[in-house]
Amino acid sequence: MGKMQDMYEDAKQYLVAGSSAGQRYNGVMGHPLYLDHADGCRLYDVEGNSYIDYHGGSGAALFGHNHPRLKAAIEKAVERGFFMNYDTEDTIELAKLVRQIFPSCEKIRLANTGSEATQGAIRLARGFTGRDKVLRFEGHFHGMHENIWFNHSAVHEEDAYGQVVTTPDSAGFQHDAVNPVLTVVFNDVDALEHIVKKYKGEIACLIMEPISFNCGCMIPKEGFLQQVRDICTREGIILIFDEVITGLRVRPGSAQKFFGVYPDMTTTAKAIGGGMSISLIGGKAEIMDHFNPIGNVAMSGTYTGALMPVMVSVECLKMALEPGFYDHFDTIGNKLYNGVNDLFKKHGMKGHARGVGARWAIYFGVENPDDDYDFRKIATEFDRSMDRKFVTEALSYGLWFHDTSAAITPGHRALLTAHTEADIDETLEKMDAIFNKIK
Repeated sequence: MGKMQDMYEDAKQYLVAGSSAGQRYNGVMGHPLYLDHADGCRLYDVEGNSYIDYHGGSGAALFGHNHPRLKAAIEKAVERGFFMNYDTEDTIELAKLVRQIFPSCEKIRLANTGSEATQGAIRLARGFTGRDKVLRFEGHFHGMHENIWFNHSAVHEEDAYGQVVTTPDSAGFQHDAVNPVLTVVFNDVDALEHIVKKYKGEIACLIMEPISFNCGCMIPKEGFLQQVRDICTREGIILIFDEVITGLRVRPGSAQKFFGVYPDMTTTAKAIGGGMSISLIGGKAEIMDHFNPIGNVAMSGTYTGALMPVMVSVECLKMALEPGFYDHFDTIGNKLYNGVNDLFKKHGMKGHARGVGARWAIYFGVENPDDDYDFRKIATEFDRSMDRKFVTEALSYGLWFHDTSAAITPGHRALLTAHTEADIDETLEKMDAIFNKIK
């Protein structure tokens, strides 16, 4: 056995499945990837192997690993007291930068994780509207809590009008957790109109990913987001954009700016912290002012707004606002996505790649890009077996595409600021060899 296997045998005596979290376990390896260190766009495991990183810390490492500017911010925070359970000038600076990047965020409330942010946003929407029900789209993911973790990892029964039976994505939910949550198919305005009419006056909020990267890279049909916006405005439903993944990844910094459609509230996390644990809820002042201490919707936390993640986040947002930041992603993204599609054609394989900004997916088995609009078609056509073969072979070629185990849609993959055109050339050369082996 190698060192990694030895570590796994030791670790599983103390850690569930030998890992600190469910998604750390890698199904194709049969154990977690135990790292020694990471730098730039490269991961280095305990056995001395290196990989070009296309996972990006589940989306948190947009700026790569060990970025000098983020490292400097961390060092400054350590010198100043690093934890500091208090607000500082940096907290105010962060809020001002957030408003530049996310125009709908007139005021913000900080949190620590994406799940915490979506949970707080739903609570606030209920407190503001006095309504109980939450509307969501099938396939979209908004964190691992009982308020919203439904209908992402499987296809469930749909009625004639596009309403889907709300079904938990995990065991352990209370039996009535599904009662206030409504699920409807994505990208179908008629289905949305039907469900808001059916539950008129009962829906507090509609929460959605403006680009559903949790289904690979599922984009809204042209005009759909504006239709959603108009319906929510008409019906008094709070529209929440979950930009936990889209935040900082699409020009010019957020999906709401990219599409020109603005929600009532926004949640974001991951990339805004560059690897630090920080998230936020932002929105219209009249809604946000219902949070305590001036409102009656409580949300706070011991680690909320700690100095180190705040200082790092300020640096992340500043970098995203600098000229040329998104030009880099356009250059390497177009090179990679077009290159992968050329490989599908070259090797006569069914599938394609799709990316928007700095996040992308490989759709093995899905030949028609138009199917990317439809979660059910993707789930039906996606060749999970071929995806698994690809991820497995990529390991031996030094490419890290995290295994998503039993996923029914493609896993979302990373582009990092640390990726160069030379890294993309190396990746495409290696993928050419991998495709030749698995086709």
